[in-house]
Amino acid sequence: MNRPDASHQLRNMSNLAFRKLLAWILLASPAVSVAAEQEVILFQPGQSSWEWLLVPSSHDGGKRMREGKNCLYCHDGEEKTIGNLIASGEKLEPAPIDGMPGFVQMKLDASYDENMLHLTLKWQSPEMSQPAGDESESTHLTVMLGTPALSVAPIAGCWAACHSDLPGMPDAQPGSTLTKYLPGSRTKMTRTGGGSDIRAEAELTSQMNEGQFLEYWQVVLDGGELITATDGYFLEARAVNEDTAITAEVKSNGSDHAVEITRPLNPSGPQRLALKEGEEYTLAIALHENHASGRHHLTSFPLRFVLGSGDAEIVASPAQ
Repeated sequence: MNRPDASHQLRNMSNLAFRKLLAWILLASPAVSVAAEQEVILFQPGQSSWEWLLVPSSHDGGKRMREGKNCLYCHDGEEKTIGNLIASGEKLEPAPIDGMPGFVQMKLDASYDENMLHLTLKWQSPEMSQPAGDESESTHLTVMLGTPALSVAPIAGCWAACHSDLPGMPDAQPGSTLTKYLPGSRTKMTRTGGGSDIRAEAELTSQMNEGQFLEYWQVVLDGGELITATDGYFLEARAVNEDTAITAEVKSNGSDHAVEITRPLNPSGPQRLALKEGEEYTLAIALHENHASGRHHLTSFPLRFVLGSGDAEIVASPAQ
C-alpha cells in the first residue's frame, strides 16, 4: 500500500486547520459588504475640448466618438502617458506650469445604504515649487454625474461641458465670461464652440426635466482643511444650488487627503438626479491642486458607475 509521506500529511493538516479557521471567522463575523477600493487616474487635459475631440484631423478618435464610442474605448490605460505628454508642453498645452505633474493616482470607495450614497476619494497632493494659479483656496475636488438621458455624458464625461470658446481655451474671445455649458443648450455648435447662442428658456426647462444635464459636487479645501461643500449643475452655464444636497468629511495628513462625500440617493429639486440600483450612470472627476485655475487641472475619463453590481469602472457596494 502506498502511504502518503510526512510532508503530504503536514499539508493536509495545514489545509484542514486553515479551513476550520476560515469557517470560524465567517461564522463569527457580521455580514458586511465592503466596497472594493478602485483606482482612477486623473491627468492633465490641456486645451482639449468637446470640439477638439470630434474633429478627426486633430483627434484620431473623432470618428469613433461620433459613432458613440467613449474615451476609454481607445485610451484605457494610457492616462499617464497622455498626461505626461501634455504636461511637457509637447501637445495641447501652450503654457505648461513648471513642476505640475502629468497625472495623479486616486483611490475611490463607493457604497450606499437605504438613503445615501457614500463616495470616498483619496489622493496625495503633488509637490510643486510654485502655485499654479491665483485662487485663494489650494484645492478644488469636483465629481460630475450624468445619466444616459444626456447622450454626451457617457461619451465624453466632463469634456461635454468644456469648449474651445471658454476662457483659457484656443478660441476664447477677449474678456469672455462664458462658463462651462453643454452642447444641447446651444442653437448651433461649430468647431469653435457654441458661444452665446443659447436656446429658449422653455427648451432648457424641458432638457432639465428630462435629465439632460450634468450634476456636480464640489469640495473645496485649503491646506487640507474643509472650506465648502456645494452642488450644482451644467446646462446653459454653470449653476450652484443655493441649498446644497451634499455633505463632506475631510481627513488630511500632510499631503495625503481623504474626502468622503455623502449625498441622498433621491435628493429634492429638478436640478438633481435620482440614483437607482441596476441603472448605469457616468462619473467624471476633476482636481484643481496648488491653487490651479481654469484648464490647469487634472481630470478622469468618463467612468461607468452603477449601484449594486454590474460591468462598470465604478461599482458602489450596498452597506449592511
